[in-house]
Amino acid sequence: IGQAPRYEPFPAPVPGDGEAVVTVTAAALKPSDRLMANGVHYAPAAFPQVAGLDGVGRLDDGTRVAFLPPVRPYGGMAEQALVRQGLWLEVPDSVDDVTAAAFANPGMAAWKTVIWEGGLAAGQTALVLGATGLSGRIATQLAVGQGARVVAAGRNQRVLDQLVARGAEAAIRVDRPQHELAAAIAAAGPYDLIVDYLWGAPAEAVFAALARPGAGGGQAPDRIRYILVGMSAGEKAGLPAIALRAAPVQLAGSGIGGPASLAQTAAAYAGLLRQVAAGEIVMDVDAVPLAEVGKTWDQPDSGRRVVFVP
Repeated sequence: IGQAPRYEPFPAPVPGDGEAVVTVTAAALKPSDRLMANGVHYAPAAFPQVAGLDGVGRLDDGTRVAFLPPVRPYGGMAEQALVRQGLWLEVPDSVDDVTAAAFANPGMAAWKTVIWEGGLAAGQTALVLGATGLSGRIATQLAVGQGARVVAAGRNQRVLDQLVARGAEAAIRVDRPQHELAAAIAAAGPYDLIVDYLWGAPAEAVFAALARPGAGGGQAPDRIRYILVGMSAGEKAGLPAIALRAAPVQLAGSGIGGPASLAQTAAAYAGLLRQVAAGEIVMDVDAVPLAEVGKTWDQPDSGRRVVFVP
């Protein structure tokens, strides 16, 4: 726990009943992988352990699939992974393996939050807090594709400008004093859905904005769905009671799993990749040889998704 993974030999997986081996062709490096290795999230209880919570590869019959969490101790960042039978999503021919791997985790997380859990519909308004991160960018573009009015909030002005060019109605910088951020968020509202990848101080500014009477000047929705996805700005946020009493806020967390069936998830993944292939949703991706995992693991976030390949 706490060490960068090393590129070393590991025993090949042998499938048991209800299991299958996937020959891996691409595995993305995600925040959840780093959290697992640091013992924060999905941490293994025993070692040795192969890193990687998902990946893309081929079954014995040649079918291209994106596989879900492998059977431990096997992970996605290896030549082969062990998976439970059927726990995979087929990859359409319209996208390559690296693209499919890059979008699998953040893309499906965005779909789950924005559409399945958030229920965002055309004509509604969504605030994406942390829109300049990789997952936040996809969530913003997905919300735009739903026909919603979208407000993107983040730190990277270049990415904010790109999101506005791709259909977001407004952009808000979050690196400002809390009272200024709260005022800007209130002015751009009201909101039907808030997707939060940051938590911490930015979330406190959102709650302050929601507590303002008549925030945004428009007709207040019957309920405001606030879905917490990440905590890159802090693990704690102060939540004043008045924020929940002054606005119809429903606060929920979004994590692994959920009520969506595998068939529904597969259909959503195929639809997402169709949008990617059509250029409706974009993300910067770098393919990196798996042998370079040690020196790549702790590199600062460049705003590009690293995908390990053989």
